[in-house]
Amino acid sequence: MQQVVRPGYPLNFLTPDEAVRLIPRPREESRVRAPATFQLDGTGGGTLDVFEVEAGYEFEARRVVITLTGNMPSDPNTGNVALNAAGKWCAYLRSGSLIEYGQPAYGGQIQVPGVQTWSREQGPYLRNQEVFQVRVAGLTASGVLAVYLEGILVRPGSVEND
Repeated sequence: MQQVVRPGYPLNFLTPDEAVRLIPRPREESRVRAPATFQLDGTGGGTLDVFEVEAGYEFEARRVVITLTGNMPSDPNTGNVALNAAGKWCAYLRSGSLIEYGQPAYGGQIQVPGVQTWSREQGPYLRNQEVFQVRVAGLTASGVLAVYLEGILVRPGSVEND
C-alpha cells in the first residue's frame, strides 16, 4: 500500500532505538573477574581504575581482594598495613564518587592485603560505562597495589510488549 505524503502532515517513523527495544532478548548474566595493578606514589597513595561497565550493562560487585605485592601472593601476616591508623585508608569509588570506605580484612584485622565480600544486592553496583575505582592512602611508598574485583555482569532482557 502506498502512503500519500503531504506538507504539514505528521509522519511517524520507527527510530533505531525503538527498533532495538522491540527485539526480544533474554536476560544475560556472567561472572567477571577483573584484575588491575598500579604503582603507588611516594606517599603510598593513588587511585586505580579497576573495571568499566559496558553501556547497557549492570555490574554488582561481590568480592574485592587487595594486595601490595602485585600479582604474587605474600604472607598477609608480615608486611601488612593495618587500616586502623590515621592517614591509612582505602575507598571504593564509582567514577570518582565515593561508594564506601573499604574494609578489606584478613584474620579479623582490617588491613592490606585483605578481602572484602558482599552478598547479593549488598555490594557496590555500577552501570552504563561507570568505572569501579579503588583509592588508597598511607600504604607502602612506591609499592605495587593489585586489586582483583569479582562480581556479576548483567545485560537486562527486553520487556515483552502486550
